[in-house]
Amino acid sequence: MELAMAALSSLLPKLGSLLLDEYKLHTAVRGEIRFLQAEMESMQAALYMVSNKLPAHHTDDHLVKIWARDLKELCYDIEDSVDAFAFTVRLGFPGSGCATATAKKQHGFSFRRFLDRTMGLLTKAKIRHHIAEDIQDIRRRVQEVADRRERYRLGDSVTQPADTSTAIDPRLPAIFEDAAVLVGTEGPAEKICSLLTRGQKGAQKKLMVVSIVGVGGLGKTTIASLVYKKLGDQFQCKAFVSVSVRPNMKQILSSILRQVSRDACSHAGEKDPEELIMNIREFIMDKRYLIIIDDVWNEKAWNTIKCALIDQDKGSRVIMTTRNINVANFSSVDGAIYELDPLSYKDSKRLLYKRIFNEEKEIHYELEDVTEKILKKCGGIPLAIVTIASLLASIPNKVKYEWYGVYNSMGSGLEKDKSLENMREILYLSYSDLPSHLKPCLLYLSMFPEDHDICRDELVRLWVAEGFIDGKQGSNLYDLGVRYFNELVNRSMIQPVDMDEQGSARFCRVHDMILDLIISLSTRENFVTILEGSCLVPPELKIRRSSLQGKVLGDQTEIKEEQMMILPATVNMSHARPLVVFGDAVQWMPPLSRFSVLRVLSLMGVPGSVNHHLEDLERLHNLRYLQLGGQLETGVLLGIGKLKLLKTLDVWATSIEQLPASIVELGQLERLLMYKGLKLPDGIGNLTSLQELSVLDADNNHHTL
Repeated sequence: MELAMAALSSLLPKLGSLLLDEYKLHTAVRGEIRFLQAEMESMQAALYMVSNKLPAHHTDDHLVKIWARDLKELCYDIEDSVDAFAFTVRLGFPGSGCATATAKKQHGFSFRRFLDRTMGLLTKAKIRHHIAEDIQDIRRRVQEVADRRERYRLGDSVTQPADTSTAIDPRLPAIFEDAAVLVGTEGPAEKICSLLTRGQKGAQKKLMVVSIVGVGGLGKTTIASLVYKKLGDQFQCKAFVSVSVRPNMKQILSSILRQVSRDACSHAGEKDPEELIMNIREFIMDKRYLIIIDDVWNEKAWNTIKCALIDQDKGSRVIMTTRNINVANFSSVDGAIYELDPLSYKDSKRLLYKRIFNEEKEIHYELEDVTEKILKKCGGIPLAIVTIASLLASIPNKVKYEWYGVYNSMGSGLEKDKSLENMREILYLSYSDLPSHLKPCLLYLSMFPEDHDICRDELVRLWVAEGFIDGKQGSNLYDLGVRYFNELVNRSMIQPVDMDEQGSARFCRVHDMILDLIISLSTRENFVTILEGSCLVPPELKIRRSSLQGKVLGDQTEIKEEQMMILPATVNMSHARPLVVFGDAVQWMPPLSRFSVLRVLSLMGVPGSVNHHLEDLERLHNLRYLQLGGQLETGVLLGIGKLKLLKTLDVWATSIEQLPASIVELGQLERLLMYKGLKLPDGIGNLTSLQELSVLDADNNHHTL
């Protein structure tokens, strides 16, 4: 439902812009647009009422969901039509008044000018006719959605989004710093250290693999990290890598090589898996090493990594975490398996109270009963406890009936069945409690792969480009975006990474169980479509947001030409607004000519061999955000001046040496992110909307200053 509100918030200003004189629409068409504007505003009010006034379980009503879904899709289609028409006006096509105005300035008469004027008038009439037809079709669809709204008898009250002018909760970093004490991991960490160090003075010098096994969210990674910090200095080299459910073995092996060699092995990312395995073995041949392999889902991934783990009787150690006991049994050496138990009630309550009240002592007697019930449903799972604690902490009044309201909405809980579905119910409750303006921002994180460190500033720029930040709150959009980010951190929906001196996170990460939830919600709402090359997508599906991840087939690094065409041949991208591409997926992305309404494009790590994929870049006339990285040819950006709506240009990670002259035509550009040494053309001062320029090399650009 909040996704429909976000779509409406983006559409309504554009409907208003159509009434401006520059479009010169007929009176009848202007009247139709006013009707659409009023009707959509009424629907927006109804949506606010439902999402803010009714309890969470009421907003899950199936009929209301259908209405909100249809309204969201309708808003997208209307906005695409408005953008297409506005583009014809910007170009000065006949119908915008520009061509005929030019003709009036010319004196004298010629048959050529007469013919041009006559054809202009005919084309103008044709365009207006098409606009009128489009408006009539849109009105019919709006009326259908409005009629359905009346059948639901929704009211008209509107509740504004809550104020999110908040910094990172100061209690949160303490949880991450003191996790060993707060969640009861110190004991397990000590036992695993004992397993790893046993027999070192005797014959036990062979490679030992210890598996930590337990349900998702139980703290396996936290314990492995504690052991890594405790014992790491005793080894000559070490590494910590995450595998995840869809592992990219090339990236994982590259990471291991870089860490054990302390970046001595250059160009690790350019090697194939076989070469990486050989390089790792050569480097650790005569060394004692400690390697953490986190979150292993299947035996295949472990078998690949194991090939790199040479055993030379140096007392090397490996810790593997998994939620699959079969994988633990398969990989462990000498039966070294540590099954992680849920937290005790005492530790669970300490964790809950520390998050809510910043204290551990026994207080708030009136909340004792409901606390016990809530913790029972959390089943001793730290992730569930922290998530629910963050929800309770956001309630202003710590009174029993409000806590019971949370308890009654928690579903079946985890005390009997620790399956992913029950965990999802608990996590979904916190999602449902998010303010409406934060939900699209959270779901947008499903665009990123598992275990991906997401840059805060980059994420905020993407939110702004997508129209998720409500500028009506009277603040800079990017400042508001940072507040949105901090609010998601405070609610434990994202994990802060790399805290700065002011206590603000530069990056974030999404726990895999929360990622599983938001991917499920994004798929259900047709909010984000994740494409992995060989996947099948129904031809009737309107893909609104596309994230290309992984490889076409398994772990192959070489992709044949016919395999690259799997996705372009089967998927309709004409409705996609953002396209975000990760890793090798850039090699099988569809041509840009297929993305007629694209607003966001992020392509990182572009190899020189696939620059042809960017041939139609200058035709993406709706583009607001462009991020490019990799081995780009200079000619790729020659026509960038045609992207009149572009607000963010990020070429920081590219190989180009100079930006083209046409960049000075980007009158709406607000952020230009580039590496030191990149040359700018003359006239860069024409970019009067520019708010951020990072990083300018004064020596190479003295003529532009």
